[in-house]
Amino acid sequence: MLERKPPRIAKPSEAALKVGAELYSVFRRFVPLEGPLTAAAVAAISEKTGLGTRRIRELARRFRSKPIAESLASLPKGPKPGKKHASAAVIEVIDREIVEIFLKRPPPAIREAANQIRGLLIADTGDHRFDMADVPSVRTIERMIGEISSPQLARSTMGSKRRTAHEPHPGEYLSEGLLDVVQMDHSPANVMLVDSLHRNALGRPWVTLLIDVWSRCILGFYVSFGDPSIFRCGRAVANALLPKKPLLTGLQMTEDYPMHGFFKRLHADFASAHRAEAFRSACHTYGIDPDVRPRGASHLGGHIERLIGTMSEKMLLLPGATGGDVTKRDGYDPSETSAMTLEEFERWFIREICRYHMTPHEGLGKIAPAQMWADGLAAHGSLVPTGLDVEQLTRRFLPWVERTVTAGGVQIGHRRYWHESFATRIGLKIMIHVDERTIQEVYPQIDEKLVAARVVGSFPHVTKVEWDAAAAALRNRGRAFQQSGGQTEIARLVHANRQEVQGATIRTREQRCLRKRLEREGISHSAGPPPEGLQEERAKWLPVEELGEVKWLKPINQ
Repeated sequence: MLERKPPRIAKPSEAALKVGAELYSVFRRFVPLEGPLTAAAVAAISEKTGLGTRRIRELARRFRSKPIAESLASLPKGPKPGKKHASAAVIEVIDREIVEIFLKRPPPAIREAANQIRGLLIADTGDHRFDMADVPSVRTIERMIGEISSPQLARSTMGSKRRTAHEPHPGEYLSEGLLDVVQMDHSPANVMLVDSLHRNALGRPWVTLLIDVWSRCILGFYVSFGDPSIFRCGRAVANALLPKKPLLTGLQMTEDYPMHGFFKRLHADFASAHRAEAFRSACHTYGIDPDVRPRGASHLGGHIERLIGTMSEKMLLLPGATGGDVTKRDGYDPSETSAMTLEEFERWFIREICRYHMTPHEGLGKIAPAQMWADGLAAHGSLVPTGLDVEQLTRRFLPWVERTVTAGGVQIGHRRYWHESFATRIGLKIMIHVDERTIQEVYPQIDEKLVAARVVGSFPHVTKVEWDAAAAALRNRGRAFQQSGGQTEIARLVHANRQEVQGATIRTREQRCLRKRLEREGISHSAGPPPEGLQEERAKWLPVEELGEVKWLKPINQ
């Protein structure tokens, strides 16, 4: 169904408003807002204005419903705005064709869509076959397309990022104080980085940011070449919860980055990592409400979206910057100018975060986020619970899998892991948290605590990604061997063995049949063949000359 914008309101002209102002004093004097309009009042108005009785009563009705001077001004002549001259059947068909032809992604040009619709309506071989005079012109159909409401146009022809600007958004997303609501989102950085060994271009890293809505401070971040996942979401949240001093020390930095602390709600988009049970369970463990917003409603994450845009603009100053518009990169290869490693980029990024915290913020009334943080911190109290086990927290935000404990431990990715507590849990299913940065140990949940289970056997100290890549290379090598002749040789050997088996089966069957024929028959009433040595002598035939004269062979008449 087509949703149209409300028609524009017909406004009286300046001259009509002037006439209405002149009549207003007379009507306000003689026309009561309640009760009947007497003939004497009509006569008095007619004497003052020169208007006829019928016109006076019409203006009086309008004045009573809206007792201002504008109600007495004459409206523009002509049809009312939004009125269509075509029949209802034609309008219905046009609306249906607009939905089918124009309201799709990507939408065609309005002029082309109008031409198509008019052609379909008047074609004598089509489904409608309206008379040409009954169908509006192409220009009128264009205006009808232009009357489509912005929300419907956005839903049908735009993506979620652009659509949100054309849809109604009543209400607001409020934060009641420091660390009440934190928003999280991910974005590829607008810069190409290099590896730390050969300084060759690697690609664009992903940046995860968490912003405290009340103070606009960047509570935490995480930079990685991997796509957003449960593991990287957990690293970013742990970065936001814990103090940054150990991280800054590891990067050999002396900057002050005090923003951290346990927050109440984590507002994120509809990504699968944010909805994963492992991630949500870790949030609930530490009192965080994982508030996932509906699919596509990007306006609800406006604070983090604007922050990502601000930080992405700063990256355009770096060597290897990619930019957001592909047309501006015509003839420019960011991989050739890239120069920063991941660690160097992290140091630059932290300094930019600190600079952002000291910069006046438009959304805070020109107050810097660092000032808002200090104001909120004065009345907030402790940022981190006393006696917090940092090791347990970082392990809790790792992705987990469910495995059954066997006599040899637990099996994860063709590797076995063992912990002394498994001895009493053989046959039970347990949750095991996995760190992608190592294959040397995993963290099974034993009695509400995550312990370290070591790998069984000799394995290199590599990350899970490196191990998977090596295993994939080994599988590819085996696949290449099979395709280059291994499968052919296997097929040849299988066929030869099949021939050997079939030949042996035939020979065995023939030999068994021969032995069956040589075996004696069963016992019978008829006499069998005489035993060997007792056989009767065979008849002996004598030659004719030895027979002598045979008289019985002579004829009878002789």
